[in-house]
Amino acid sequence: MADVSVREASEDDCDEIIRLMQEFATHEGNLHLLKTSVQSRPRLVGYLLYMWSFTTMSGRFLFVEDLFVEKNFRRKGVGSLLWASAMKLALSWGCGYMQWMAKRRNTMGINFYKKLGAVETNTDSIMTFTLDNDAMKTACSNIVS
Repeated sequence: MADVSVREASEDDCDEIIRLMQEFATHEGNLHLLKTSVQSRPRLVGYLLYMWSFTTMSGRFLFVEDLFVEKNFRRKGVGSLLWASAMKLALSWGCGYMQWMAKRRNTMGINFYKKLGAVETNTDSIMTFTLDNDAMKTACSNIVS
């Protein structure tokens, strides 16, 4: 296992987290979509970005937006440490479950999630939609007009 520590991020980590986000976006081929910039500070090697959410039927849950570990630190336990930290946090807050999405091509990630005991919950009745910034502006002006 890599010699790393896991802790909650602080405001001082913002630049370093953005640097990792840029590396993640590059890895995904989406750097052109990232609207952030960075100046270096203390070095981080991974992050897990989450948010709290709530459902009528199940109550509070933790939604994982991103899990990213730098290439040189993968397969050394860093992702497991980040994930364990998120699971402990979710349990301490009384969450009924955790949820996240993964691209089908992310076989390494999917195998990792399945080893944790995660279950795929894709159904034909649930679809994911996105409104980009321009579409939101247009929709708002159409609704408010």
